[in-house]
Amino acid sequence: MNVTDLPRSLALDPADLKPAPHREATAQDAAERLGPEPLPCVACGTPARSTRIIDTPSHGRRWLDLCRDCMLATAAPRRPTVPLAATLAVLRQAAEEAGVTVQVLVNPPRGMRHEPRNHVFPN
Repeated sequence: MNVTDLPRSLALDPADLKPAPHREATAQDAAERLGPEPLPCVACGTPARSTRIIDTPSHGRRWLDLCRDCMLATAAPRRPTVPLAATLAVLRQAAEEAGVTVQVLVNPPRGMRHEPRNHVFPN
């Protein structure tokens, strides 16, 4: 999620976020910010478990303190680190060992116009 969409997705006004330093923040900065008494999550108010700096177009660098759930809800989707063929091979082997028939539906990467491929692993 890009920086412009992030505050909007959390219904936040960047002006309400605390100003952040103009230098790169370190892990030590984050640990000190979260401290022994966690700050409230800027989105929902529960204790923040993570913090980072976002550079907003109209308000400059701001701290974004989030609880676990809000952080996960706004995390960028990650690409698989294992090739799809390797993942399917593991599934095929597990299905064979379990003696079951499995149908795996695989969606194409975003932007591709192919229909989902069905992979059926017979017993």
